[in-house]
Amino acid sequence: MRRGRIDRAFIVLNKGQWPALILFIALGVFHNFIANDKYLCSIDDGKISFFKSTDSAKNGLRAIIPYSYSTIDKKNIAVSPFERQNVKSLYYRHWFGTDSLGRDVLAGFLHGCHIALVVGVCASLLSLILGLILGFLSGYYGDHGLRVRKLAFYPLFFISLLAFFYLIYLPVHYKLIILFLMVVLWVLMINEKKAVHRKSVSIPMDMLIFRLIDIIHSIPALFLILIVLVLFEKASVWNVILVIALFRWPVITRHLRAEILKLKQENYIEASKAIGLSDLRVFNRHILPMALSPIIIVMSFGFASAILLESTLSFLGIGVSVDQVSWGSIIREARFDFKSWWLALFPGLGIYAIVVLFNSIGNRLNEYLQARN
Repeated sequence: MRRGRIDRAFIVLNKGQWPALILFIALGVFHNFIANDKYLCSIDDGKISFFKSTDSAKNGLRAIIPYSYSTIDKKNIAVSPFERQNVKSLYYRHWFGTDSLGRDVLAGFLHGCHIALVVGVCASLLSLILGLILGFLSGYYGDHGLRVRKLAFYPLFFISLLAFFYLIYLPVHYKLIILFLMVVLWVLMINEKKAVHRKSVSIPMDMLIFRLIDIIHSIPALFLILIVLVLFEKASVWNVILVIALFRWPVITRHLRAEILKLKQENYIEASKAIGLSDLRVFNRHILPMALSPIIIVMSFGFASAILLESTLSFLGIGVSVDQVSWGSIIREARFDFKSWWLALFPGLGIYAIVVLFNSIGNRLNEYLQARN
């Protein structure tokens, strides 16, 4: 089956792609162990402590880079990698230079790698979940396949509108609770046994979802993202992830819908329905495994797009919060001092390398899966 083909496709990645992918993940996950101004592990009065300040511990194991992304070195402000630096030894040298506040650019680069990994993974997963749900509703049920009881539909529709109003103003934890409850209620109503025709109403899911996609595509993406970000009280990396996911799911939905329309008329799908399998089980067992190929390819390209979009928003000053450092925020610092070329060079190379890496992985998967078909 196609699932096995996908597993083998990852194995046949180019030899240069695997080390680059592993390096990117390792730097993003272990950035705190590589660059930190605290002791990674210290022993004081017979007690073992982790990530303890150098002022409160006598000795311990230091990180490879003795600076965190927020450490300020007032003796070395806006120094380039090749300038003479006022440091105790080579261990304390700023190998990628410092910014206008005296923060180490290499430590900021590693933290930006962590931000890129978090944004890429979380935004891709969230957009995948949204895309799978909406693609399933659009392709499997169409405009007439989903019927629900009128007595349940109209009250729940009114409650959903009211919940949407409160989702805008309530704190984050209340938003998540309300959103979860609404999803559960709608799923329960959809899974209800089909009612008599005159007592039920048909929900045109395909038309509604594609009109929403048309609206999203009709407005320039960056302009729409700026409007949505204004709704949040303060900047946060999680806000960026949510916004990216909200504008990436249409791509997954369209590909999944196209695959479902090709597969749902097959004989084995009709046989599965005939023996009494539910719609969700038919989708999970028979349709989704066969539709994974284009989705995984889209996810690979989407990973690169998410990182590039986060860097763009951070460069504009509306991405990550002020106390965070990302590749885009480092490049933003270079706007105010054109002589600080290192502030644009190193994070720019990082963005370029990651985008090229995941685009090449997507092309490799696409070529392999097309050759196998």
